[in-house]
Amino acid sequence: MRKPILARFSLALLPTLVVLCLSSSAFGAATIVIQNNDAAGVGFNDPTPVAPNGGNPGTTLGQQRLNAFQFAANIWGSMLNSSSPITIRADWQALPCSTNSAALGSAGAASIWRDFSGATFPGTWYSAALANALTGVDLETAGTNPQEINAHFNVNLGNPGCLDGIHFYLGLDNNHGNDADLVTVLIHEFSHGLGFQTFTSSSTGAQNAGFPSIYDRFLFDNNTGKTWVQMTDAERQASAISVNKLAWNGARVTADVPSILGTPLLRINSPAGIAGNYTVGTAAFGPALSFPGATANVTQASPNEACSALTNGAAMSGKVALIDRGNCNFTVKVKNAQNAGAIGVIMVNNDAGNPTQVVQMGGGDGTITISTLSVSLNDGNIIRGQLGTGVNASLLANTAAPLGVDSSGRALLFAPSTVAAGSSVSHWDTSEYPNQLMEPNISGDLTHSVVPVWDLTLSLFKDLGWTGNKIFDSQFFVRQHYLDFLSRSPDSSGLAFWNKDIVSCGLDQACIEVKRINVSAAFYLSIEFQETGYLVYRTYKTAFGDPDGQAIINSVPTTIKVPRVRLNEFLPDTQFIGQGVQVGIGNWVQQLENNKQAYMLAFVQRPSFQSAFPSSMTADQYVDQLNARAGNVLSASERSSLIAMLGSTPDNVSIRAQVLRAVAEDNDLKLLEQNRAFVLMQYFGYLRRNPNDFPDNDHSGWKFWLDKLDSFGGNFVNAEMVKAFLASIEYQGRFGP
Repeated sequence: MRKPILARFSLALLPTLVVLCLSSSAFGAATIVIQNNDAAGVGFNDPTPVAPNGGNPGTTLGQQRLNAFQFAANIWGSMLNSSSPITIRADWQALPCSTNSAALGSAGAASIWRDFSGATFPGTWYSAALANALTGVDLETAGTNPQEINAHFNVNLGNPGCLDGIHFYLGLDNNHGNDADLVTVLIHEFSHGLGFQTFTSSSTGAQNAGFPSIYDRFLFDNNTGKTWVQMTDAERQASAISVNKLAWNGARVTADVPSILGTPLLRINSPAGIAGNYTVGTAAFGPALSFPGATANVTQASPNEACSALTNGAAMSGKVALIDRGNCNFTVKVKNAQNAGAIGVIMVNNDAGNPTQVVQMGGGDGTITISTLSVSLNDGNIIRGQLGTGVNASLLANTAAPLGVDSSGRALLFAPSTVAAGSSVSHWDTSEYPNQLMEPNISGDLTHSVVPVWDLTLSLFKDLGWTGNKIFDSQFFVRQHYLDFLSRSPDSSGLAFWNKDIVSCGLDQACIEVKRINVSAAFYLSIEFQETGYLVYRTYKTAFGDPDGQAIINSVPTTIKVPRVRLNEFLPDTQFIGQGVQVGIGNWVQQLENNKQAYMLAFVQRPSFQSAFPSSMTADQYVDQLNARAGNVLSASERSSLIAMLGSTPDNVSIRAQVLRAVAEDNDLKLLEQNRAFVLMQYFGYLRRNPNDFPDNDHSGWKFWLDKLDSFGGNFVNAEMVKAFLASIEYQGRFGP
């Protein structure tokens, strides 16, 4: 059964005047079409000339608006599964405005459906887009609402009397400054049309035609201990205005809350005399805090207020900058610290009249990639007073004590004491940290990511019944590569850099595919991986050679030489060498050197190594066995030099470690093993298994890709190796549905 409804703000629908369709493709699991419902010369058809901006290539105001709409549609289209196209009928019109506030836009389901084939609950309303996805066909084959979503956006924003001076930023890169990022607003509004809304009245508690919506089945009232489907109209009416008592009890959201929500925290780790947690204010710009966050020693900025380029940049690299408030915008200060290499900022309030007060920091700058917290004047002076002895601090989100949840860890929904039309119930509560896309107000620090790690929207959609895959979120894609190839959480600047590289393609899906492949391969080719993970591979090769493995070649079972290192050995060893190493951050070269020395010393003392290289071996025997297992990569002079290094004490573990490292770091060995290691890392990184683990039972796949990569001279693009692993069901299955 179908029932047409209006958008959330109950705006009258305009007749179709002009139709122009653009659809997402390539990676998209759902095709989302933008239907232009504007008259000539208006909205999407506004011919006002504009310059391309922020990756938006449009040359008229109307074109840029349409591009932004399609870009936002592609974000959802890339992640949600639906065999039925989703049409969004959109227009630009006058929405409620005042000098200091404005409705940026409104959107909602064009129709709702119940009791269709594939519905997860009987007698329950679903938005048209979700209903179509569940049933596998377009339920609206004929009728007055062929579109699934209606959307209206404020054509007057920024004009006198309509949030004066604040315009829509039409770039696709989220570098919106103090303007409202249109793409973020669009993702938010489209989410309502996709199902992030109740069809039950928040004012009266009355269900639509006497039936609940799928959304209502996950609304839990802590006052009554009931879900909305268990309540009377009067109980639902009271629940809609129960501040901090209305929660979402869906399993996916609740499971993801601990990895997303937290409490902003400044933790001073040392010295002991001032160690502890400090009261902080947060910034409306830069990345939200995460766990475990950024940890480093604290250095005073020079000049103290950081209103100009720092003069102590060399001392600031890899540190947390301590900056005084005053004389310029917060964003200017933080950007100067970032430019000097700081990984975070502690902003000290300058209000002597209120020395215990912390401030919330406003402003906008999409190029800021480090986190900032503010402290009171008193706390700032405490920290400053210990800089001479060394202060170490962590800026993080404490996920053990999340904001915006009830006593059972369920995310709270927006239920103010007075019903806010179009906002109550169908949004997250404003108490959540970090700011969520689906809060009633758009925050300047939101990203374009809608997946767990940063946002709960996709999690809620999965509770409703949507299926989808978060690996197609570009920011999540990049983050996963840090975890899979570098064995660490991303630094905020690196995450922003690689994500921007993909996003720079805008609407060009072919470009996005190429960028994803190149970004992915860049992690294997990076200095950090080559000096950590690839060194581990070469160390095992040098120590133990290549064991025999099995592969099917031309339909014949064949014995081949395969890599020795296994995933359960590779991961902890790579993490050991990479501990505390971020290329370009702080004294990373020395840290890497220290880690390598410690790793090699520990390696030669492992029982497996000592069994293969007993202490009774002569210097010649030790070097020659390493060289033979490495593939005879040493020149005569290199061999002689290493034998001489061992001298008359070939059993000295310290010197043995140095010789092992020298062979493992030999340039000829690096070149010899490059392709073999590259293929192995496809299995270790993407599939998180050994090449002969289930569903394989031998090394046939590894040998196939090695032969193909070799045939293309190591060109992974032409060999389509990285592309194939990224597109594989096994890889994508790690992150969905």
